[in-house]
This record gives sequence, C-alpha cells and structure tokens, in this order.
Amino acid sequence: MKFKQVEAFRAVIQTGSMTAAAEALHTSQPNISRLIGQLEESAGFRLFERINGRLQLTDEGAELFRDVERAFVSLKSLEDSAQQIRRSGTGRLRVGAVPSIALTQMPEAIRRFRQAHPGVAVSLLTNDSPRVAYWVASQFCDLGVTSYVSRDVSGIEATKISEVAGVCAFPVGHRLRDLEVVTPADLEYEPFIALSLVDGTRMKIDQRFREAGVELRHKELETPYEATVCAMVASGLGVSIVSRSVAQAYVGRGLEYRPFAPEVLFATHLLRAEHVPHSLLAQRFAATLLEVVEGTALGG
Repeated sequence: MKFKQVEAFRAVIQTGSMTAAAEALHTSQPNISRLIGQLEESAGFRLFERINGRLQLTDEGAELFRDVERAFVSLKSLEDSAQQIRRSGTGRLRVGAVPSIALTQMPEAIRRFRQAHPGVAVSLLTNDSPRVAYWVASQFCDLGVTSYVSRDVSGIEATKISEVAGVCAFPVGHRLRDLEVVTPADLEYEPFIALSLVDGTRMKIDQRFREAGVELRHKELETPYEATVCAMVASGLGVSIVSRSVAQAYVGRGLEYRPFAPEVLFATHLLRAEHVPHSLLAQRFAATLLEVVEGTALGG
C-alpha cells in the first residue's frame, strides 16, 4: 500500500464520490479510480460496491477505513508535534549549574526563556563544576554552567562566557567599608572564608596573597561555593573574595563589598556535550543566558 492510494481512499469516503475526491486532492477522476483499483489489488478485497449509481463501502472497506482514520489521527499528532518543535524545540530542557550561577543569574535567564517559551519544562540541577561537567558529558543535562572547566571530565565543549572581577565581601558595617579598594594587607588579620582548593579561582586568590607577601592569619572556614561564602559573610562569620556578580546578589542581605586589588578574575563557562547536535531549545536558552550574564557584567 502506498500513501497516495490510502489518501485517495479516504478522500472518496469523506467526499462521497471519486469526482469530488479528485477535486479535493487536485487531481483527475481517472487518477482517483486508478489509485483505488491499485489499493484494492494490494489489499486483496473490494473496497466499494456501486449500488444504484452510488459508491457503497464494503464491510472490508469499512474495517480498513477505521484503521486508516486512526493512522491519519496519528499523522495529525505528528504534524502538531513538528509545529511545536519549530516554535520552541522539544518540550523539556535540563540545565546544570554551580550554585553561584543557579542562585543569581539563572533565575532571570529562566524567567526570560519561559516568557518566550511558556510551554517548555525547565529542570535546573545544582552541583559543583566537575559534577555539572559530568552531567553534560553524559547528556543527562543539555547545558552546563560552571565556574571552571574540570580536567577530569572529557567529552565536553567549554566556552567562556564571562569574566568578572573579584571583590572583597564583608558584613554590613565592617571597617572595610571605609576603604575605596581592599588589598591583601587589609585582610591579614581578618577571619577569612576561603573557597575550596578544588576551585581553580582559589589558586588565583592564594597567588595574589603570596605575591603581596601576606599570610592570612585566620583561615579556618572553607566551602566550595561562592554563594555559600556570601551567605556566611552576611552572617558575620568573616570576609572573602568573590565575584562581583555573586556579591551583588547579597547586597541588602547583610553583605557589602569593595573592589579588590590586585585583580582576580572569576570566569563563567558554558558547557555542551562534544560531537552532539545541539537542540534548538538548548541554543535559545544559551543565548538567553548569555544576555543575562552580559547584562550583569555591565551592571545591568
């Protein structure tokens, strides 16, 4: 059986005659008659009888038509699905992100994306940079956003989408608020909340203190996430060096900050699975996220 034969069969039933079916399908009546004959030959039974000059479905033809209608309903469902995909890609997106992004820029990116694609489900999963990279490499997540690229995970493409200067974060009312720029010497005797050593940015910070010849005297607190660092600073547990974009999210929540010199850059990387076609949905979300990240970098 061929599609044109089945289509002609369905059109004859819906219109009531071969002539009307030919008009509906923009073809000739002899062509419709030929297609019906081919379908009957393929099926092995007659589809119509002509009674009093009118076409009448045989019992076999009626049974076949029920299956034909089910097939066309499924085809219509496929057409609707294709239209939905053209508008907004597939219906679900999984994004992995480190907490510093998940708690700051990601909500705004999701809000904008959902405005443009209200029918799309978005799952946001949070963990450290290596775990997010693994999620992307295994295609558990469509996209990942990390603070550094783990050398232990292969099969990913990493694009640096932002570099933001680090700032010194401290509790509201702290003496550091009177400084225009904070230096390593200003922090020597302050309780310091450090990022874990696994974070590549921690190494940059340590290097700045070594270059200045300053040893932090009180460095008993450590955590892998900038967002947790800021929460601890806001609670009065100490001071730290974090990216300006994360610090901004905690202003008004018990935290203040000042520029830090020498400069420490905090990077943001967008991860995709290597050698895997990127869905339209993932591409659009990545573009939205980039808009938000760039706006934050500009102070927007």
